[in-house]
Amino acid sequence: MMANNMILTNSSIYQPDLKAFREIGAGEVNLIPIYRVFPADLETPVTVYIKMMDSLGPSFLLESVEGGEQVGRYSFVGVNPRGIITLQGNEISIGGDMIAEGQESQARPLAKGEDILDVLKAELCQFQTAELPGLPRFSGGSVGYLGYDVVRFFEQLPESAERVLSIPDAVFLLADTLVIFDHARHQLMILANAFLNKDGEVDLEMAYLDAIQRIERVSEKLLRPLPAIPARRSYRNGNSHGPGSLSINKSQSTFEEMVIQAKEYIAAGDIFQAVLSQRLSRKTDAHPFAIYRALRMLNPSPYMFYFDFGQLGFQVIGASPEMHVRLEDGVASVRPIAGTRWRGKSESEVKALENELLADKKERAEHVMLVD
Repeated sequence: MMANNMILTNSSIYQPDLKAFREIGAGEVNLIPIYRVFPADLETPVTVYIKMMDSLGPSFLLESVEGGEQVGRYSFVGVNPRGIITLQGNEISIGGDMIAEGQESQARPLAKGEDILDVLKAELCQFQTAELPGLPRFSGGSVGYLGYDVVRFFEQLPESAERVLSIPDAVFLLADTLVIFDHARHQLMILANAFLNKDGEVDLEMAYLDAIQRIERVSEKLLRPLPAIPARRSYRNGNSHGPGSLSINKSQSTFEEMVIQAKEYIAAGDIFQAVLSQRLSRKTDAHPFAIYRALRMLNPSPYMFYFDFGQLGFQVIGASPEMHVRLEDGVASVRPIAGTRWRGKSESEVKALENELLADKKERAEHVMLVD
């Protein structure tokens, strides 16, 4: 109890402090971000993630490197999310602290007309988050992916895709504890969201203390020396894969037949563009995070991500040069690269680039696809 009292007495190092927290908590909100700021001159998002990655449970790293040179303002590290929502076929699973203590993950079939976004919205709508000045756009919430096959919930398409991998169609982590890098100010903040149970008697001090304790547990990990950086994956059965040969899931003749069929669809007017794909895979002992670090160096991009989905047993790594869509304050924004050109330095160059775009059938098709 003495340690808890000391934390609450020294609450001025946290934002908001206990007095301001009480005032905010007296309102209609039931989720309040609490954070503590530290200098970031001795840490990077990668070192922080390595120090945190021994924690049990799923985790993620989100980074931005603009144009391969300029670092985006914020990077995010998240560990031990409050919950996890998984979609596998037509079955939805909800696990973590969102279910009653002592229960296993809840799995059920989706109701008729229901999709993963309905489930996600229902979970997130339970929270009314306090908006605090000085925080980035993201201070907690859902982080994850939608697989390509999820399109079948939104469009009338045949169920013709063969399920080869056991990877879920969608996974979302509900992140409530974050390490946020502010590269513009050269500082990091450890943020934990305080949950106020307003169905019963609200104990504001206990909610505040719980958030602070989560902040301090993360802080203690960041004070540790950097552990050995993983380069190889360890296996429970002791087996090693080693560098395997590259495997492709479609033969050249099969892929060429797909190209011919796509051209026929275009000629018939059924489609105006198709993106054909194939899966390339190989076995490796390389640690997934070592692969991400290599990608980070070879292809720095505005949107980079590393997800470790913990007991689900897989990781997702990627880099994208463009924002797909952003919805903020009721305004949707897209910033595609396809169908665009850089801005010319003079009016004559602008006009030349404009004419080049208008004369390029592929670029026009890209533009129509995005508008459509």
